[in-house]
Amino acid sequence: MNHQQNDEEDATGYWNFGDRARRRFQYKRPGMNAAELAMWKWVNVENLDNFLTRVYDYYVGKGMYTILLERSLNLLTFAFVIGFATFLIGCIDYPRLRHSKHFDEVLIPQCVHQLSTGMFVVLLLFAIFWIGQLTRLIYDIPEIVDMCNFYTYLLQIPDVYIQTVSWHEVVTRIIKIRDNNPNTSTAATIQTTDMQRLNAHDIANRIMRKENFMIAMFNKELLDLRPPVPLLGNRTILTRILQWSLSFCILGYVFDERGQVRKRFLKDNRRAELVEGLTRRFQFMGLATLIFSPFISIYLMLYFFFRYFEEYHKNPSSIGTRQYTPLAKWKFKEFNELPHLFDARINTSYPLAMKYINQFPKEKTILVCRQVRDIPCSFAAVLALMTLFDQELLLGLEITSEKTVFFYLGLFGTIMAVSRGMIPDQIESFDPELLLRGVVEHTHYMPNEWRDKLHTDEVRKLFALLFEYNAVLFLLEFMSLALTPLILCLSLPNCSEKVIDFFREFTVHVDGVGYVCSFAVFDFKRHGNVKYGAPADATTDQRYLSNEGKMEKSFLNFKVIFRNMAAEEFQADCCPLLLLTLVFIDLCTLAKQP
Repeated sequence: MNHQQNDEEDATGYWNFGDRARRRFQYKRPGMNAAELAMWKWVNVENLDNFLTRVYDYYVGKGMYTILLERSLNLLTFAFVIGFATFLIGCIDYPRLRHSKHFDEVLIPQCVHQLSTGMFVVLLLFAIFWIGQLTRLIYDIPEIVDMCNFYTYLLQIPDVYIQTVSWHEVVTRIIKIRDNNPNTSTAATIQTTDMQRLNAHDIANRIMRKENFMIAMFNKELLDLRPPVPLLGNRTILTRILQWSLSFCILGYVFDERGQVRKRFLKDNRRAELVEGLTRRFQFMGLATLIFSPFISIYLMLYFFFRYFEEYHKNPSSIGTRQYTPLAKWKFKEFNELPHLFDARINTSYPLAMKYINQFPKEKTILVCRQVRDIPCSFAAVLALMTLFDQELLLGLEITSEKTVFFYLGLFGTIMAVSRGMIPDQIESFDPELLLRGVVEHTHYMPNEWRDKLHTDEVRKLFALLFEYNAVLFLLEFMSLALTPLILCLSLPNCSEKVIDFFREFTVHVDGVGYVCSFAVFDFKRHGNVKYGAPADATTDQRYLSNEGKMEKSFLNFKVIFRNMAAEEFQADCCPLLLLTLVFIDLCTLAKQP
């Protein structure tokens, strides 16, 4: 690995938009069939990062027809949601609704022309966004077709098989065709004459080049995400809006359009200029979020309503369920762990996490929920019996002004379902420590302050901040419309120096791959922690170590997934303890096989 490269900022690597468009729509070349064209495009790949990312997205999307169908249905759904919302808001005369017997009596004629200016602007913005998404879909079709040909003719994985093939098998076949065609890409992306490397580790590093830096920043706790609001204390908040803002402010600033770290971030003499630039980006994004918060709030309302309405309608008690917060997921993610592998690992921890949370006594909550459940249950039972004797009472009898039996049966039923969902099942055995250790086996996250305290309520409270109620996460998303500008304008600017220093100190150049996060190359001599199995001669400077052995855990997890990866790729930097751990894992796997 070379830690020093040429200082000049590359301008020659930027692609011309017209050239990209011509290449994108170049379905055929004279005298080439689909298989030959797929091979020609593979051999002449210019941006290997972008190509491998599209390979991964195609795999996760489960093939060409599934991708096109999903994106088309998303466009239709979005158009329906906006159209239906516009109809409900501007085309119905609600004051006349109670006194009308026919629906056409409450419709406003030519309602679109009578929309307010603000509503019309919002509708216009959504229409522009929809047209942009449709244009993008049409623009991406040639690339999707090219990727289908790549899978079908080069990897020998047609769409009918992509539903069940593993990513490990895809990577194995990519490496095989790369070895058979070593001239793939002239390394224009990384500006080096060395042949571009391509093994399982390099592929993951390329696809997750940006994400690895974000994982490291969250692991090193460089970002202050605490809103300066006394009522919230020191609670760290990370929402969907704030994640978008961080991606724009940090990743959009550090990386160029080819996905490479801009070389000025590696120079110490540009530090003051870069810190000032990042601070301005934080403040600009904070003001932009504040200005566009009305439009963002409409989007969030529509998104969450149509995302969770069906789930809540089928099971009202689901409002009392929990899920990991966005901050928890960033803490749980490991270097070079692709999203679908991370989701599979984390999803297995949910049942144990719910059992762990329910282990702790909640007598006050249970008593209140039982009382709230029993009272509406009594009223609902009486009303239901009344309707059995006279069915006309269901819609004819008004319990209160203009509120019939039918209305109160629905209201009481909802209250009963929600309160019942808040009451945990009877616990067969009380052992929170055992359950939390089971959760840790999947999340790979256990801070030092949790050790020897897994059975305590203190750890339960800390874990509950990472495993929050769905309703609370929903409220936090809306609160973030006010909190995100405060965090961006007041909290994050104080982190600008640490972020700039981080990219300069933890970015290394790997020949054949380019600039990557130094944690992601599993450099045990530079970042290894002897407490987690690193070599004895590893650095003792805490500043260069990952917290809670994140790098060592990531290495073991990666090696477990890609078992057939050549061991010599890492053995030079590993210590015998980690190698013995890998051998033990392999032996356990073999023992489980029939």
